[in-house]
Amino acid sequence: MKVLRTPEERFHDLEGYPFAPNYVDVPDQEGGSLRMHYVDEGPRDGQPVVMIHGNPTWSYMWRSLIPVLAEAGYRAIAVDMIGMGRSDKPASLDDYTIARHEAWLKAGLIDGLGLTNAHFILHDWGGIVGLRVVANNQEHVASVIYSNTGFPTWEPGKEIKEMIRPGTEVLRPFQEMVRQTEEWPHWEQVAAIVLSDMTDSVKAGFAAPCPDPSYVVGNRKFALMLPTQNDNPMLEDNWRALEKMKSFEKPFLCLYSDKDIVAPNGHKSVHPFIPGAQAYDPIILEGGSHFLLEDIPELYGETVLAHLSALKS
Repeated sequence: MKVLRTPEERFHDLEGYPFAPNYVDVPDQEGGSLRMHYVDEGPRDGQPVVMIHGNPTWSYMWRSLIPVLAEAGYRAIAVDMIGMGRSDKPASLDDYTIARHEAWLKAGLIDGLGLTNAHFILHDWGGIVGLRVVANNQEHVASVIYSNTGFPTWEPGKEIKEMIRPGTEVLRPFQEMVRQTEEWPHWEQVAAIVLSDMTDSVKAGFAAPCPDPSYVVGNRKFALMLPTQNDNPMLEDNWRALEKMKSFEKPFLCLYSDKDIVAPNGHKSVHPFIPGAQAYDPIILEGGSHFLLEDIPELYGETVLAHLSALKS
């Protein structure tokens, strides 16, 4: 397997991201290993709060929340999924599947770091991959905060009468664009979606992991794996994970924003089915786009901290 590793100098002096790098090795599918990066701030004996990003972002998206959690006494861990951020980047589209992403996260967070009693905060694709990790490792989990994401499923064995999934009309042209655009500058898309004026230095932070188009393969594959068809292989695995989450009674908060154009109703895919989620009404914060931590970082941080603090009482 050919693997790329972004030069360290690309991460020097990024705006709002002063965090020292940490790494854990996870097995690849060929008997070797990949280096997974994570931020680890706050007291090492603090209760872990694990943040899992989506696409096309990396742990840089959590830069405003990490110090809030650390200063409150939590061990703030923000991981870079394989293929993004400071983590190793397999060079072929075929190297990536959702099942492999789940295995990599499990190997890094559960097996490698040995995390227990951890709060999980999941966004976008981190909501799909991360929720599968949670479902299959519930004994390691204290609670979940689920933000601006959804959990699409298909019951195994159910007949597929219509291949195209409803509501994916916008996604299919996007997938085709990404398929044809090897040099996809995804940081420009983040800047276009957020409601705030993104500075050039912040945009450079999102672009930092990708010095040339060969480093964008992992991001492109996530876009190509969007479930626009009912035969998408992740959908049955998602169904199995959601079945396991139907016994999850630990706290599960859906924390969304009101200007999200990507997954505005994503909480409806989990809230009715998970007992721990039914204990909380979804919270919809005002003024945030899909990338709500860029638009309302203070409000998001305050809400997260208030929720976690209430769990202690």
